[in-house]
Amino acid sequence: MNPDLSHSELALPEIVMQSLESGDCIQLLLCKPVEKQVSTLKKVTLRPLVIKGKPHYQFALLRGRQEVHENLLREESFLRIMELWSEHFLEGYLFTQQADYHFRKSKQGNISMKKHAPTKAQQPETEAHNRPKQYLIPEGVPCSFLEAIGVMTHAGKVKSAQYRKFRQINRYMEFINDIVPSLSGSGELNIVDFGCGKSYLTFATHYLFTEILKRRVNITGLDLKQSVVTHCQQIADDLKCDGLAFNTGDISRFQFGSRKCDLSISLHACDTATDAAIAAAVLAETDVIMAVPCCQHEIFQQISSMPQAGLLRHGILKEKTASLVTDALRALVLEICGYRTQVIEFIETEHTPKNLLIRAVKRQTRLPMREFRELIHQFRSLKDLYSINTFSLEQGLGEGFQNLCRKSGHAMTGIDG
Repeated sequence: MNPDLSHSELALPEIVMQSLESGDCIQLLLCKPVEKQVSTLKKVTLRPLVIKGKPHYQFALLRGRQEVHENLLREESFLRIMELWSEHFLEGYLFTQQADYHFRKSKQGNISMKKHAPTKAQQPETEAHNRPKQYLIPEGVPCSFLEAIGVMTHAGKVKSAQYRKFRQINRYMEFINDIVPSLSGSGELNIVDFGCGKSYLTFATHYLFTEILKRRVNITGLDLKQSVVTHCQQIADDLKCDGLAFNTGDISRFQFGSRKCDLSISLHACDTATDAAIAAAVLAETDVIMAVPCCQHEIFQQISSMPQAGLLRHGILKEKTASLVTDALRALVLEICGYRTQVIEFIETEHTPKNLLIRAVKRQTRLPMREFRELIHQFRSLKDLYSINTFSLEQGLGEGFQNLCRKSGHAMTGIDG
């Protein structure tokens, strides 16, 4: 170990910048946040990777229990990492093939650094984005439901016009596969797909659980259009999809009955139909909720903010802001109701502008009271900032949600149905 090396400024140590520029950096970790609030960044991890032949760095940013990723070109990464270090963190670790480095800020504003023997080797996954994608449903292998919905030929070849749909289906199945450990490990799984439409992803869900995971399921696809329901049920009957049925009905009037709901799905349910689906799932104490929102008009009609007037004066920017605010409120409501929630990219933006997935997994333990109150504060503050008076998800949850927000004795893990 070398003696401490002192720096009189808050910039990153020169060895860190050199390793990032040269590509010697195997991993960079920033930790020990300056602020202690729940909403602050807890940790940032950076690693190199190659995308389409160009060197990038992937940033994994942990905020609370949510982690998001950014892939930046090497040149763009320098400014981003300096900004994160100067504003948010007090301590860092650099791993290279030659040595490990541990650096930290002192209360006096100096930076000290220690050098250690190397502990990590360069990993081959830096080229992972250039490898052929391994799908849960591989290309070239016949799949009956993909053939039935027109994505594949009988020989297993993906039709050129349907390749984006093929990728979307596989991406969706990966998200479902990720949450399997949060579902019951035995017995039949009860799943509802609200607003199933043509049901590409409903069939994909059935295929994943029955054919790949070998689980028994009871899946209900619900949609308002009788013609769509009839068509999908015919396909299910032709394919002999045990445990898959389609019904005509309104999401807000759907009754789970006495069955426990393990997984609720709503993919591109229009406007407040997404809120109705989330509310129904929360009230049924569903283990996992997955929603890909579609058009969002409710908040657009209300949204206004003097501090944000310059942003909201343009219709297209107001529409995008309203969509982001809507999904942020949905995520906060789910957190308040006892779910560990992530908002993540569903499919690349080049394929669809509606690319956000809200994924919520029911917590097994209660949040600390401090974190619970902070979530309620964020929810109310966001509504106040944009002058939002009514929010369908909040109304759909009824008095149970209002009582939960008023509760001061202890945090609950869900709403009584």
